[in-house]
Amino acid sequence: MKITRINSLLLCAMLLLSSISATVFAKHHGKIQGHYFLIDHDVVNQAYKLTFKPNKQVTLFGDLETTGQWQWTPEQQLHIQLDRPLTQYEQLMAENETHVYRLTALTINTQNQGQDTHYTQHIQIWHKEAQKVLRTYTQTNSAKLMKQRQLKKWQTQLVNKTWDIEVMDEVTHDDVPWFKAASTARVTFNDDGTGSVQHWDNTQSTLTWKVRGKRLILQYHSGDKPIKYVLRVIDYIDDIGLSFVAKQVNKTTKSARWLHGLMIEKQDIVLTHEQVVGQWHAFGRYHDYYPDQIAVANIAHTASQWSIDNLGQLNREKLDHPELGTVLRCPDNSCYVSCQFYYELLAKKGNTLYVNFYFYSEFYPQGPLKMQGKRIIKVEVRDQLGANAFSDSFLGYTNMTLESEGESIPYFFNMMPTPDGHAVSEVTSPQGTGTFSIIDGKLHTLINEQKMVYEMTQFRRDGIEVCYYPDGQSCLTGHSAVFKFSHDAGPYIED
Repeated sequence: MKITRINSLLLCAMLLLSSISATVFAKHHGKIQGHYFLIDHDVVNQAYKLTFKPNKQVTLFGDLETTGQWQWTPEQQLHIQLDRPLTQYEQLMAENETHVYRLTALTINTQNQGQDTHYTQHIQIWHKEAQKVLRTYTQTNSAKLMKQRQLKKWQTQLVNKTWDIEVMDEVTHDDVPWFKAASTARVTFNDDGTGSVQHWDNTQSTLTWKVRGKRLILQYHSGDKPIKYVLRVIDYIDDIGLSFVAKQVNKTTKSARWLHGLMIEKQDIVLTHEQVVGQWHAFGRYHDYYPDQIAVANIAHTASQWSIDNLGQLNREKLDHPELGTVLRCPDNSCYVSCQFYYELLAKKGNTLYVNFYFYSEFYPQGPLKMQGKRIIKVEVRDQLGANAFSDSFLGYTNMTLESEGESIPYFFNMMPTPDGHAVSEVTSPQGTGTFSIIDGKLHTLINEQKMVYEMTQFRRDGIEVCYYPDGQSCLTGHSAVFKFSHDAGPYIED
């Protein structure tokens, strides 16, 4: 009888706990409805508006509008299955072979709404001509999920200031009819509800503007297109600007898209040599700008020369050789400039720069250079140049030559994406192809079942001094060597 009674009590307790858990889950996760915004931190300007309904229906607004169903997963994440795939972009692989990348579902981590989180896109690659699915994969991005009521009120004084606003303009070229690119525009506001827009090609046009509640409504022309641009504040950036989510409508075609961007007040400043020197970090990549006016991308990648032009902008050029590819210095007279990069300083706060980045590029080898669009980027400038340890950030697609005891051994490091959205770190050398990893700043390679460890002992602009040894040993029993870079920047010698 006692055993029966205890079992009954235990069963009641478990049922009660289950009921409490279900109630708590429902309280925190069951009541999602209304308007939300998903701000993608990893894909430039990508944002979605999500409208949830109590009947598990959801409408997703991006470049296009589609519907779907939502549900909670066992991991307490929000899963949205779209009723029809949403095309993101197309890629022409060969004649009669077009791959269409289509979004089929989203899985969103809803904890800490209004703060940084992550979400997973479920992607389908569709063969357009054969009308069949080739494969599917997932891609996880950092993001922010916000309720519409979490957006902030307009408190910024707009009048009598000059503002740079992202994705306000569109770059097109008459002789390249398929090309178009989003671009920043420069705007001034008058107190009578009018203003002016300076476009990417330095032409001027007028606009009308008004603030209605939490919305800044701009109406203007981009080329021959009448545009209505409605901005809402995500966050304020000190006293220099803000981040926004926006709906952009072509008033002729009625087509609309949602996006996010930056709006920065142009300060009366320009870049100087002293401000440029250092390591510039932006979007997970970085450039080392040396005092001798040589810039190196991601430690071991391409090198180029930099300068400050007469407008106070940082300028770099990509110099290409028909046989050698990108070079720092041309070995003959066959090189040509394939890209020109410009960085215009908009605002500065400590070691953080907000710059208008734009570039001109060729559409075919040795063709004319044409504008590719402008965007605002946030740059963190650090005093230290180079690196003091190995990192995935400069081994993503890198050629280095190991020079040791009179031998020169070429290595190629590559991070290859897999169908499930992850990456495989692959290394190739004359000994074969294997994998590599970074553990506590040390490079570990596994080639033909032989594990080697490389420790950085000294960084040089033209290479990395290392000690290397079999796994399980140390530098005390290892060998010295140098991983030489292929960018030909040479050593940097301080005055």
